[in-house]
Amino acid sequence: METNSATRNTRKRNNRYATNRNDYKKRKSILQPGMMGFLCTCNYHEKGCVTDAYRLLNLFSDEKSASDKESATSSAINTFVKKKVDKLLEESDIKDEDISTALEKEINELKTEHEMPLPFRKFQVVDTGVKNMIFIASTIPNPLQLVTKIVSELDTTKKQCTRYLLRLLPIEVVCKAYMDKIKIKASELFERYFAQEPKTFSIVFNHRNNNSIKRDEIIEDLAEIILKKNPGNKADLKNPDIAVIVEVIRGICLLSIAPNYYKFKKYNLVEICNRTKNKIFVKQESIALAKEENHEEDSDRILSNTIKQEEYIDNKQNLDAQIEEKE
Repeated sequence: METNSATRNTRKRNNRYATNRNDYKKRKSILQPGMMGFLCTCNYHEKGCVTDAYRLLNLFSDEKSASDKESATSSAINTFVKKKVDKLLEESDIKDEDISTALEKEINELKTEHEMPLPFRKFQVVDTGVKNMIFIASTIPNPLQLVTKIVSELDTTKKQCTRYLLRLLPIEVVCKAYMDKIKIKASELFERYFAQEPKTFSIVFNHRNNNSIKRDEIIEDLAEIILKKNPGNKADLKNPDIAVIVEVIRGICLLSIAPNYYKFKKYNLVEICNRTKNKIFVKQESIALAKEENHEEDSDRILSNTIKQEEYIDNKQNLDAQIEEKE
């Protein structure tokens, strides 16, 4: 009897675990057509990448100063109060005390709403189904403008703002990975960037867990659409004005427009912050070969060796300079 009771209890626990796991999968957001946002890549530290992305996007998207925020909140509250008072005064049966109590309650709720952290309202991570690739869905109307602001600032200051987040691409179109769907959405997107004045362009295609979309086919079809928008547009693989990034992940296609793609190191935020030509980069391939459980230790070791090599290069350059001065 005791054995049967223990078996039943074990089954109940397993059933509860399976149910909770299924509920989590249902609640978890997944990448879907119609979204806009940012594609982020990392090396195994996905949670750290999400934290970096939230912090960086929130930092550069929040342009208002604290005083501007207070002013906006105060203005909203004043407008709300005026409307609420007008509505309550129409109801003559309500006493003055009831009016003030209702107003105070509504104002507190309005203040709470305005004080909500911005990342929870503007940005939300969704599952791509691929390791080391994270999509941050966003409600902002122009992801490209925000990413351009970020990479331009990093290129100017050379101040590294992320540890785990490597590449940051603005995604303006997410659709099903069928050629007819891709061409329709691409034509709408290219109208904004290639229809006016002539530009040079390149098309960069990547695919993960999808072999149905052929590289040559999609590049030729998209290039044809770009040339139809403006016959003056020309392909330039080395230094294009605009790079069109096509990322196919499982059954989803993501389209990104990336101006100055190679100038900004393919939008790799770590490489953009490179200060000297002699700096030795930590290659993604080397880190990816490290085992996941030892990744952080291996990364720190590689970074430590890199710093030592940089110091040796700097010392050698200083010594060479001193010898030239004496001569």
